Amino acid sequence: MNIPSRPVICMKLPKNFPRYFLIAAFLLFTGIVFVVIQTAVIYHNVAPLNATELAAQADYHSTVHVPHMASVFPLLLFANAGVALFILIVPLFWVWVWWFCRDLLDWIIIVMQVTVCILMVALGHNSFARIYLTYRLLPWQMIATIYLPHGWLEMLAFVLAGTAAFLTIDALRKYLSENGNASALHPGDICLFILGWVWKIGLVIFVMMAVAAIIECQVTPLLVKSAFDAALLSVT
Repeated sequence: MNIPSRPVICMKLPKNFPRYFLIAAFLLFTGIVFVVIQTAVIYHNVAPLNATELAAQADYHSTVHVPHMASVFPLLLFANAGVALFILIVPLFWVWVWWFCRDLLDWIIIVMQVTVCILMVALGHNSFARIYLTYRLLPWQMIATIYLPHGWLEMLAFVLAGTAAFLTIDALRKYLSENGNASALHPGDICLFILGWVWKIGLVIFVMMAVAAIIECQVTPLLVKSAFDAALLSVT
């Protein structure tokens, strides 16, 4: 007896996902490069910390920073997740301009996309304002432990937020082109359409930010403390 094979279920990424992912990543890194250059020009005379200053920083980290980080998980989570969801949702609010000016759909879509671009560049610029100073003041091992354990996950979540915003804008353009002239179209229909597109990726972003916040609060401070101890041993 022939047993019918089960269909293979696979998740297929949206058609433009790779392109928008690369665009979002490029915009984020553009903001980072811009702030690094800006900081390098302003603080070009910064010198690395000497042994005494490094020991003071290590003591501050152990006595103040580590206990503080253990208590800020909710604040850190909702701040970072809020920024990512802000990038995902806010550009879509331009749709209400279209609601009152139905002939401006193409222009509204462009404004939405430009808003995503501006937000991604601003995110990179504002989130990495101290990276150059850290690079000049501390050994590279310190930089790796400060930024890498949780930073890669946060950056991936931010890039996914920008990617999802671009994809939702594309879907919204198609939806409004097909249904914009329907007399039965209600503002609530547009809200439900947008929610149907963003809730899954929003949940994924929130979970990623939660994991990143746990790492930043519980793991990163211990790694930084070990890096400080190693750096102090190398300069004494």
